[in-house]
Amino acid sequence: MEGVDRKVSLTRSLAERAAELLGRRSSRRTVLSRTAVAGAAFAVAPIRYLIRPGTAWAVIGPGDCGGGLCTDGYSAFCCEIEQGHNRCPAGTYIAGWWKCTSYTGPGICHSDGVRYYVDCNRMPGAVFRGGCQCANGNCNERRVDCNQFRYGQCNTQIAGTTEVVCRLVVCQNPSTLEGFNCNGTPAVDNNVCGHQARCLETTAVQLPGGGGL
Repeated sequence: MEGVDRKVSLTRSLAERAAELLGRRSSRRTVLSRTAVAGAAFAVAPIRYLIRPGTAWAVIGPGDCGGGLCTDGYSAFCCEIEQGHNRCPAGTYIAGWWKCTSYTGPGICHSDGVRYYVDCNRMPGAVFRGGCQCANGNCNERRVDCNQFRYGQCNTQIAGTTEVVCRLVVCQNPSTLEGFNCNGTPAVDNNVCGHQARCLETTAVQLPGGGGL
């Protein structure tokens, strides 16, 4: 029992320390909320929470969710994790694309009726911070850096298949976009035509560095 008591005491002190760090310069309500998040993250994956950089949110993965978009098997949009920017994160590359032929929703490409989805895969040898996780630590947002898959029409000089970190949306065939380095081999998946994110409703201009339309 002494060993168990020691482990419980260590867990409690670590949780209290996490709460102290998270709660600096915050209101009491914010402190309590963040303490709960830190405690949940520690309970789910204590070793990963302690040794990996990032926030407590980063350890919430698809396997920790009882439902929500994070469990539907699709990757998140890049703008959800890139502060609203429709661009590939650092440490990733454009690996492939496919087309939605009957887009009727709002935001990007609403006037075109089609959307092109572009996968930003983890660069071989790179490590995406936090690994496989739900976007923003939210079970109601799709997964990040989980699905090992590659359509393969883009940047074929990069060998192998890594995880899709997130997806871009563009309104023009990626094979015609400078800097994307994609060929025109077609792929179609209309199952994604209904996928949406709030950040895609406002982002509508080409961004520097290969960011989409």
